[in-house]
Amino acid sequence: MSRLLLIPIVLLLLSACTAVTDEVRATIEYAFEGAEDAELSQEKIDSFPYTSLYAQWSGSSRSLIVLGYVNKPDDWHFITAEKETLVLRNGRVIRTQALNNNLLALSNLKADPLRCIVTQPANCPTHWQRQYDIETADKVVSREASSKFSVQDKQVLDLPIGPVNTTHVVEKGEFTLSGQEFVNEFWLEDDGHVVKSRQTLFPGGDKLTLTQVTWIGRDYSASRNAREEQQEQQGQEAQ
Repeated sequence: MSRLLLIPIVLLLLSACTAVTDEVRATIEYAFEGAEDAELSQEKIDSFPYTSLYAQWSGSSRSLIVLGYVNKPDDWHFITAEKETLVLRNGRVIRTQALNNNLLALSNLKADPLRCIVTQPANCPTHWQRQYDIETADKVVSREASSKFSVQDKQVLDLPIGPVNTTHVVEKGEFTLSGQEFVNEFWLEDDGHVVKSRQTLFPGGDKLTLTQVTWIGRDYSASRNAREEQQEQQGQEAQ
């Protein structure tokens, strides 16, 4: 089995965003200096100029990650204050950089059911096989994984921006060589946009929860209005 050989590409892309990384890092450090769990106030959410997510590894405190840039075909590079990077496509983490162990690449991404399972369910596959490259402290290895997807119920998520209507999608699979089973969860809007997820990136890895905080270019005015109505109602009940 051959490696996917994307390490040089990743390093090149990351070096191209040094300036935006420094600006983003300074913003995060200023906003959350000394905070155990990152949390934007509602006022900051409404005015925050970056697309951002909350990221939390199981057993760890929550951090804010901010979009550094987007490159083709549709890869979203999110950056932490410590210059760690998560790259997302269709809401799935497909690469990481500067973590203790890193996901270097995923193959067969064009067949990932997340791209169509909500928007085109009749024509969307529900099984997915891929190779992945992971980097540990002393080596890089290539492995295989397979998974099956199912569409669950409709759910209204109470996100930082306000309530959002979603479809819950569950991915159950196995890392082939280790035999470790995993369950990933994704919450998608009607156009396929992922607003929340819980993902295991590779065998032995901690579960990662990503929650949308702000997304520049998407209209969440209805969610904001609903949030304000909820707050007003709560205020009246408290009187």
